[in-house]
Amino acid sequence: MDLAAIDPLSLPSLPLVDRVQLPVCPAVYFVLESDRILYIGRSGNLKQRWVIHHRYSQLQRLNNVRIAWLECSDASLLPEIEAALIEYFQPSLNGELIPSVAGKPPRVGAYISLQLKTDLENLAKKEQRTLSNFIAVVLQRVIDEARRKGEID
Repeated sequence: MDLAAIDPLSLPSLPLVDRVQLPVCPAVYFVLESDRILYIGRSGNLKQRWVIHHRYSQLQRLNNVRIAWLECSDASLLPEIEAALIEYFQPSLNGELIPSVAGKPPRVGAYISLQLKTDLENLAKKEQRTLSNFIAVVLQRVIDEARRKGEID
């Protein structure tokens, strides 16, 4: 892959606020502020990744933030492509702690059955997520639905 030929500014992109319109596809994504690359990541499902992204609250405080993506037909290549692009572009936020969770991030513990844990791990793997991230996404969906129904503020 010729990394110099990849121009993140010419890739398909959407404003951060329109992240729910991202496509469902495996991709390496670029978070851009104007013409500056802030962050590079990867996901087997780009749209779902941005339902709850660990940097969203940090990024929404910035101006002119866009998400650009490079679709990848073979999701197994995503880690290698992401690593090469991070090394090549050296985005400023990759490898930095998120200011709002610097130190110890909040944790929630729960006792669950072994079967439930296995099922959660299998679903997380299918969606190419860590178990922790998958559980956070599922919980966020439940909370969003409760808000939509007016069950919580």
